[in-house]
Amino acid sequence: MELVTLAHIKLNRIGSASASGFGFGNRREQTFITEVSDAEVETLRQTMIEIAEANGESAGALHSLCQERGVGHPEGMVIFNIHGPSTEYSLPYAECQAFPALKIGSRYFHLEEVDNKGSTFFRSDAED
Repeated sequence: MELVTLAHIKLNRIGSASASGFGFGNRREQTFITEVSDAEVETLRQTMIEIAEANGESAGALHSLCQERGVGHPEGMVIFNIHGPSTEYSLPYAECQAFPALKIGSRYFHLEEVDNKGSTFFRSDAED
């Protein structure tokens, strides 16, 4: 059993950065989950680029990919986008979120902090 950081990465437009003039060529959407070393934005960016290139995006096509404000997205969501020279997309290129998880064998379990606001933690000192 170990504590790891997972990244949930949704690529909304695989292939759009490789299209001639970016345009509206063949593109697809796919979601991935992978272990990452940490939840830093640059780590997520590099991991997302690696996954996109392994799934059909041309090497180097995402060199101008940048982080955008995640207006309307959940807290902690990191948004990356790229536009063509004459094309702007309403859908971001990628939506990424990193979170701690418990890894047991090949299974992962999402960890969430227990909300203890308004509660007092009681620990019994009595032995059973």
